Amino acid sequence: MKDACEVRERLYSEEKLRELVEIRKMNPYQILCGLVMGSLIKRKVISQGMVNVICHDVGPRFLEVLQAMGYVRDSYPPGRKGLIELINDVCRAMGMSDVVSVAEDGKGVTVSVDTQFCRLCIRSIDEDVPRTACIFPKIFEAMANHLGIKCSFDPSENFLRKEDGECRITFVCD
Repeated sequence: MKDACEVRERLYSEEKLRELVEIRKMNPYQILCGLVMGSLIKRKVISQGMVNVICHDVGPRFLEVLQAMGYVRDSYPPGRKGLIELINDVCRAMGMSDVVSVAEDGKGVTVSVDTQFCRLCIRSIDEDVPRTACIFPKIFEAMANHLGIKCSFDPSENFLRKEDGECRITFVCD
């Protein structure tokens, strides 16, 4: 029997793939990164837990790169206001999606991304990926904490939730 990663039916027709790419306005680099990450997940080489560890490590360095390129500032206001501004700047710099909402709510700060428009989601091109390995929760947290904006995930909820066609990440700030 062949490995599912070696041989599988095409999930999408050429027309459907073109439509997905056009709706999300994805570039070839974003598609390649998603496909590579998806393959690593399917082969059980990487998991969301490992992605969290990696993003915790690279978040501060990536922040420095974005600062050097002028995409994000050297400092932000403390607390929720600063976290909202930072996440908006990072989303804009990365071209994450045209449909992102970063807002204060009763619990803290919630980032909502319409799953239909996320350009960096592994599952956007390959539904065969069995689970997520989203970089954003830990990247945002690591960057914010590096800047002195103390935040963490809401312990009462999954750090990454899929609700009503959106991926949602809720942070609690000091």
